[in-house]
Formats: sequence, C-alpha cells, structure tokens
Amino acid sequence: MNNNLSLPNTKNGTPFNDQIINILLSAGNILNKSKNFELKPIFKAKKDIVTKIDIEIENFISDQIIKNFNHHNIIGEENGGELLNDDYNWVIDPIDGTKNFFYGHPHYCIVLGLTYGDKILAGFTYDTNRNEIFHAVKDQGFYLNNKRFKVSNKNKFNNSFLSVEIPGSGMGSQKTIEFIKKIHSDVIGLRISGSAALSLSYLASGRSDLFICYKLNIWDQIAGIIQVTEAGGKIVDRNGNKAGLYSDGIIAGNASIVDDFLIKSKAYKWT
Repeated sequence: MNNNLSLPNTKNGTPFNDQIINILLSAGNILNKSKNFELKPIFKAKKDIVTKIDIEIENFISDQIIKNFNHHNIIGEENGGELLNDDYNWVIDPIDGTKNFFYGHPHYCIVLGLTYGDKILAGFTYDTNRNEIFHAVKDQGFYLNNKRFKVSNKNKFNNSFLSVEIPGSGMGSQKTIEFIKKIHSDVIGLRISGSAALSLSYLASGRSDLFICYKLNIWDQIAGIIQVTEAGGKIVDRNGNKAGLYSDGIIAGNASIVDDFLIKSKAYKWT
C-alpha cells in the first residue's frame, strides 16, 4: 500500500477539512435541537445505552459522506460495518458520552475518523456544547478550531494531572478502579469525564498530562490516536506498543511521561 496516501477529494471541490467541518456542524445542530429529557434509552447491554438521536446523527453523517465523497465504506457505532484493507474507511461515533447526553451532563461529542486500511488519516471530534472542533490530518498537526496545540510537557507521572476512563463492565473496569485507589495519592488531580474521545482531545490540547483507559472501541479512539500523535505526543497500548485502531487499551501523553508511567504501572499490576 502507498505510504503517501492523499485524502479523498470531495465531489464538489470543497477542501476536505471544510467539508468535514460542515458535516459536523450540521450534525451538531441535530444534537443541539434534541431534548434529552424526552428521550427513552435503548439498552444495547446492561450498562450500554443508545438513543434515537445517536441513530439519527449516525444516519445523517453516513448520508453526507455518500453525498459528498466517492469513497464511502462506513463503520458506525450503531450501524456497524467492517474495515476494508484497500480502501478508505469512515468511522463514526454519533455521540461519544451517550449517558452524559441522556442525563443532561454537557460533556459529549461527535466523532468522525478516516482511515485507509488500518492507517489513520484524519480524526475530528466536535464538542457541540463548547463549539470546539478538535481535528488532525496526518502530517498536518493538531488543531482546536483554528489554533494549533501540543501535548503537555509534564515529564513525570508523579504530580501529573491524570485523565482516566473506566470501561462499562468486565475485568477492565474492576482493574481500573483498583488501580485508581493505588495511584490517587501520586497525582495532582484525576478526572473521569465519561467521554473517552473528548478526554483524548483534551490530552492532545494540553488540558491533561496523561490519559489511560483499559479498553476502548475503534470509534472511541480513532480521532484521539491521530490527534495525540499530531500534537507531538506518544500513544501506546497497555503493553507499550504503538496504538492502533484495535489496540488493547490506551496510554497517551508526551513520550517522557508515557515511558515513566509504563515503568511505574508494572508495580501496580494494572496491565
């Protein structure tokens, strides 16, 4: 496969970033006009809910991709799909932080990522509550709206500002809770936001020093992986290997703090 991949052209000639941002802004209007207190949750699993707005936004973005691009293999959290090895793939999370959205907690976002095969080319995260669009294209840097950002320069885990997400169920959730108990006294602060995608965007923006999560899905982490990378950061799995679409856990920050954490975390038996 060609390592110097270009972004797909839009059908109408609009620049790639402009087209994606227009799609996200329109999807955000759907989200902002909805009234979460009138919604009824649909339980996909015991602790995993979806609303009709999730489905509506995913369908809208899918339709816009088909309308505006020639390449439109789509993988969505709600509608599914499979990654193609030799084509462009669009990955959608219509609302990352659905439980926050449902309960009126204003911390959730829309995520749209692009790959060619398993190579991430672009990642966009739209926080509709704060009018913030975090975005990165391969080899073009990381931006919050129109301003370029870099990851924090904190180089040691001790006294860092830590961001954590806890998996909804399974061994990872219990391990993370036990891990937090062990390391809480070592950090200056710890935040659990309920939106992994936003937490990764915040990390890329320097709003936290280190992000960890035991396990994420492809749509949760696709945008964050390229955003952290383009912001000059390091992002690895729980074993210290370079993170990818299906990585087993995520650890992100600048290279020094990630390496320091990997050494310290062995004693805590988190991985």
